[in-house]
Order: sequence, then structure tokens, then C-alpha cells
Amino acid sequence: MKKIFYLLPALLLTACSKESTLDIAGMFSPQGPTVGTRFEQSKAYNDSVGEIHLDMGQDDYSIYVCTDSHITRKTHKNLDYFMAQYNAAAQPKLALHLGDVIDAQENIPCADSILHSGGIAVNCQPAAGQPALFITAGNHDIYFYQWDIWRSHFKTSSYWFDTNNGGKKLDLFVCVDSSDGEVGTKQTAWLKELLAKKSKEGYRHIIVFTHTHLWKLDASQGITSNMALETTYELTSLLGQYGVEGVWSGHQHARQLVNFKGVEYRVLNATKDKEKGQSYMIAEMGETIRYTYFDYPKE
Repeated sequence: MKKIFYLLPALLLTACSKESTLDIAGMFSPQGPTVGTRFEQSKAYNDSVGEIHLDMGQDDYSIYVCTDSHITRKTHKNLDYFMAQYNAAAQPKLALHLGDVIDAQENIPCADSILHSGGIAVNCQPAAGQPALFITAGNHDIYFYQWDIWRSHFKTSSYWFDTNNGGKKLDLFVCVDSSDGEVGTKQTAWLKELLAKKSKEGYRHIIVFTHTHLWKLDASQGITSNMALETTYELTSLLGQYGVEGVWSGHQHARQLVNFKGVEYRVLNATKDKEKGQSYMIAEMGETIRYTYFDYPKE
């Protein structure tokens, strides 16, 4: 009890600092729009710009995937490295960031400039030959009432896109907003309707990506540590029913692989600088998916 008493002032001071990573209130109650509102705003944007279809030019292509970069305006070495590797890779390719791009307040513009480096299209239909990157919001991205700022830069956190080869369907990707540890009834209904329709269209792989993992390791992040048991039950049943092959997520900063009801749940290590076990993933998309993990350079 004494330890908690002495720790509270330190936590409060940290939470009030300019570069704070601790939004104490946000760990227990959403600070800003709820998941239902965020979903409606994302859907309105998606409807305004239309569907995203990526012509990869061939059946096989690479996806560079990272998560939890937690950058500040001064510390983003690993995210810089990830983007440099992606920029240097041969086409056809695309990239995903699974959330917690930033670590603290007022760092979203810095993240925007890094993610757009090399003329990359972010969360939108790229021009012919332009590399693309898709992201979703993590809990740190919306802490401190930052959702509206995040949305002004990255537009949407619930959406879908697919890949093709000259009109031949390849793979479907669905991004789900779980940044405050919830999915919500509106987004769940949208996901169910989308998968029910798209699972009949002949995609070879259906991948869902999100920030918060479904399989709990600890409770270090308050209500955002993992989804509620009822949500996990509903989502795992839904994903297994409609032929989802894989769910990719981050948040826990530790690699994990769970197979449940025919779905592979793959959690990635963090990209954050000076984090133990830093790595990113490349998924080679073909008739099967081949996964390889790459460590970030040590200092």
C-alpha cells in the first residue's frame, strides 16, 4: 500500500508532462469519441472516397508489417529503419502499421512525415506504381484526446481493401479499430456483414488486422490490455465462421501465435526504440503465406 501511495505522485507528474506516455484516465475510460463514434466517422470518410483496390501486377507480393513504434519527436530510429527497408524493397509490395505509432502528446505530425516518406500513399488508393501503407489507431494514438488529430492526418481506422492481379481477385484485408480495447456493436455488425459478403467472392486469403490482441498475457494497460471476454468470444466465432485465415495485431510488445477455430492469431513484437525483442514481419503473399521476422539493428 505504501508503494502505491509513493508511486501516485510520480505517476501524476509524468502524466502531466509534455512528453508523457501515461494518460492515466485513458487507461480506464475512453478519452474522446467512443469506438462507435470513431467507426461512424471512419465509415463516412470511406464512403466519401470509395473502395480501395490494389493491382499488384502479379499473384505474389510482399507485405511489410510493424507495430508499436511509440515514436516521440526525438526517438524514431526503428520506425525510420522500417520505412527505409520498405522504401528500398522491390515492387509489388505494401506495408501495414498495427497501431501505437506514437508514444506521447503532439507527436502525430512527426509520425505523419515519417510514414509518408518516399511518396508513400497512406490509408488511401495509391497512384499506379506508388507504394502504399495502411495503419490503424492504437491506444497511445488516441490517448490525451488525440483522436481528432490522428483522424485529420490518417483519415480512417476502420476500413477494408483488397488486392488483385489485373482484375483477378487475390486477398482481402480488413482493418478493425480496437484502440480502446473495444470493437463496439456498430463496427461488429459492419464486420459481420462485410465478411458474410466477401467470403463468397473467391479471395485466396482473408486477413484482419487490428491493434489490441484477443489473447491476454497481462493487465498492464488497464481496460485496453485486451478485449472483454464477451468480445473475444463473439469475434473469434465470427472470424472462424467466415473463413478468415489470419488476424495480425500488436499492443502487448511480445510475439505470440494462437490457432483457434481455424484462424491464426499472430501478435508482433514492438518497433519501439530500446525495446526488448524489437522486430518487424514480412509476409510473402502467394497461394500460401510465408512469414519471416527481422530484428532491428542493435545500437
